[in-house]
Amino acid sequence: MRTMIGLAAALCLAACSERPPDRPAAKGPAQQQASANLPDVSGGIPASFHGRWAATQKDCGKAGETGLDIAAYELHFYESSGQVTSVKATGPDEIHIVVALSGEGSLSQRTFRYRLIEGGSALFDVRSGLQRQRCG
Repeated sequence: MRTMIGLAAALCLAACSERPPDRPAAKGPAQQQASANLPDVSGGIPASFHGRWAATQKDCGKAGETGLDIAAYELHFYESSGQVTSVKATGPDEIHIVVALSGEGSLSQRTFRYRLIEGGSALFDVRSGLQRQRCG
C-alpha cells in the first residue's frame, strides 16, 4: 500500500512539474534582452536602413553600380529592383532580406544581409563585403 501511495505521489509531482505542450517556454533574462535589441521588422525593412547608399559620397549624386536605394518593401540597385518578400532581424543593426529582383530582362530571388556600421552612416553587405556610405 505504501508503495502505491509513493508511486502515485511521484507521478503527480512529475505531471505537475511539466509545462503544458502547447505553451512555449518562457524567455530568460538574456533571451529577453537579446530580443529587445533587435530592430522591429513588422513594417518591412526598419527605417534606420532606409535611404540612398553608394560606395563613396562622391558617388551619391550620380547613377552607378554601387548605388542602392532602400525603402520599407523595396530595393533599387543600378540595373535591377525588386519587392522585399521577407525581412528578419539577425542582430541589433543587422537584417536578412529576401527580394524578388527584376532587371536586364531576368527575374531572380536574391538574399542579402546588411549591417549598419559607423553609427548608421555606413551599410555593410555581409555576404559581398561591400561597404556603402549613407548619402545626403
